[in-house]
Amino acid sequence: MRTREGARPARHIGLSAFRLLSARDRVPRPWKNGGGVTRDIAVYPEGAGDADFLWRASIATIAAAGPFSAFPGIDRALMLLDGELVVKIGEAAHRLRPGSAALHFVGEATVSAAPVGESCTVLNIMARRGTYSATLDRWRAARATAANSLLLVAAGSAGITVDQARFDLSASDALFIDRPAGLSLSIDGPVIVAEIFHAAADQFVQ
Repeated sequence: MRTREGARPARHIGLSAFRLLSARDRVPRPWKNGGGVTRDIAVYPEGAGDADFLWRASIATIAAAGPFSAFPGIDRALMLLDGELVVKIGEAAHRLRPGSAALHFVGEATVSAAPVGESCTVLNIMARRGTYSATLDRWRAARATAANSLLLVAAGSAGITVDQARFDLSASDALFIDRPAGLSLSIDGPVIVAEIFHAAADQFVQ
C-alpha cells in the first residue's frame, strides 16, 4: 500500500493505528495573543481549543519579532524548520539555526522570538503538564521508543514504512502513529519526531 493524498481515516495493525496528515489540508489561524499565525498538524482531543487540549502540534511562520502566547500548565517544545531565529526565554537568548536541537520550556515562561533576516518556520508541540509530555528530535532512521504515540513530520521529502504500509511525504506532511510498540518502522529521509507520552488513560486515535 502506498498513499500520498490528504488526511485519511486511521488504518489499524492490531492495536496500533496510523494516519497521514497532509500539509495542504491545514487551515491558518491566529495565535492566542494575536501576534502571528499557526497551522495545526494535530490536536488531541480532536476539535479541542486553547483551554482544553491535552496535546497539540502545529507549524508557525514567524515574520517579525514579538512575544509568544502564555499557556499556563502547558509544557512546550519548539524546533526550527527553516530560516534563523533568536528565541528569548526569560533572560536567556537562544539562537536557532538549521539543525539546531529543540528548545523545551514551560508555557508560563516569558518568551519572545525574532527572525534573523527573512521569516522563519517553527514546529511547536504543547502538552498539558501532568497528563501528557512530549519531546522533539530529528530522526534519519527508526529508533526504539517507549512513547504511547508518535507524530512524524517530514523535514523534506521522506518515505516512511509502517509494517507493509508505505507513505511518501513531502515537506511538512506528517504521519501520526498511535501505540507504535511492536510495529516495524523504517524511515528514508529527514523526519522530525514528536514522542508523546501519557500518564493514565489510553489514548484513542484521532
